[in-house]
Amino acid sequence: MAILKQGHPCICLTDSVGARHSLKSDLENLAPAVLRFESISAMADAYGMDVSALTHTIQEYNEGVKQGTDKFGKPLREDLKGILEPPYYASRLWPKVHHCMGGLHINEHAQVMHVDGYPIAGLYAAGEITGGVHGGDRLGSVATLDCLSFGRIAARRV
Repeated sequence: MAILKQGHPCICLTDSVGARHSLKSDLENLAPAVLRFESISAMADAYGMDVSALTHTIQEYNEGVKQGTDKFGKPLREDLKGILEPPYYASRLWPKVHHCMGGLHINEHAQVMHVDGYPIAGLYAAGEITGGVHGGDRLGSVATLDCLSFGRIAARRV
């Protein structure tokens, strides 16, 4: 993964204009996940980044916004604005395992299935110990409903 190859966390950031345009909530209430900075220098210091590299990256982005394409030639939306107006907001990005796609096979009754395809009497499972409920991939934020739904189903059968 690209972020892991960097060897350090990456950040996503916006300025006050981007925050007002994109978000419905007050970013001040999202700390410590989202931090506020009065300057790019303060942001670089907080994340242990080289301030000149961060400033250069922001300048490249701003130039791409003006031109309508980023430095890789990807078209940018016409309504984008440069990162220019403090305060700035940033959030650290760092990949982590948050859901396992494997696990025990269960049926619609939350019964754990034997490898030969029949339910194992008296054995139920729910949540992230189960596998296959989401198929080969899963949508973020749906694990809680999966846990609650199959937990309730299992509880009703015991």
